[in-house]
Amino acid sequence: MTRAFFVFLFVAAAFAQTKLSTPVLGIARDAQQQLRRVDGVSGTFILRNDVAENAVDWAFDGDGGLVKTAHELLTIGPDGAIAQRHAAPQRDGVLGPRSAFFPDTSEFWERGNHVSAQPGMIAGKVIAVSDKQLAVCRANTLWLLTIDTKTAAVTHEIVPGGAIGEQACAPGRVGLLLLMPDRMLLAAAKAILVQTTAGIERSIRISATHLARAGREWIEAEIAGEGPRMIRVSRDGEQVYELPTRKERP
Repeated sequence: MTRAFFVFLFVAAAFAQTKLSTPVLGIARDAQQQLRRVDGVSGTFILRNDVAENAVDWAFDGDGGLVKTAHELLTIGPDGAIAQRHAAPQRDGVLGPRSAFFPDTSEFWERGNHVSAQPGMIAGKVIAVSDKQLAVCRANTLWLLTIDTKTAAVTHEIVPGGAIGEQACAPGRVGLLLLMPDRMLLAAAKAILVQTTAGIERSIRISATHLARAGREWIEAEIAGEGPRMIRVSRDGEQVYELPTRKERP
């Protein structure tokens, strides 16, 4: 056989392998309110099999995540599949990819470790969680608290300020804040506000009703009366994409 034919076989095999191992981009809730695994790359998404039914909230960062249903707290692996199931009382919970806070009992949960904060330690309403950090509304002021996950003691707290700091605790905005390692995002009335740890502020012209951490670099924004959007968060900024409306075969 000729060298050209061998090259053709190699390219075909590589393409086939790529098709079989489509990268896991994250997890997101589709237009039918079903939480699904999302494969693909920027702008080319494939909705795969269901992750969980009746998901109330979720957070996923590529290495794993958490999903809250009415009765369970699910641990999700890097492949988007359920790794563990934990019984969860029917109460509200605020989720991050690795940790959750249950306001009714002031319980902080991190991958199996449960600890309750002492009365008055949080001193406010928790509206967002990211690993060991809590975003807390004290009256109309936003605070960021760092938590010792073994004791639930507050080890550090700051007031972030900026546009998000001013609006996150306003009536009707509570629960629409998202924390990432290097920035915060807030679904405000007419736009998603972005504020980096370096103090840079931007806005995305989307009126979202829900924000969720969907992947390593991804946020999902849900919009009333429209299909959800996937927002890629990178060092250079944020870029918005639409999710497909139909599920592909697993």
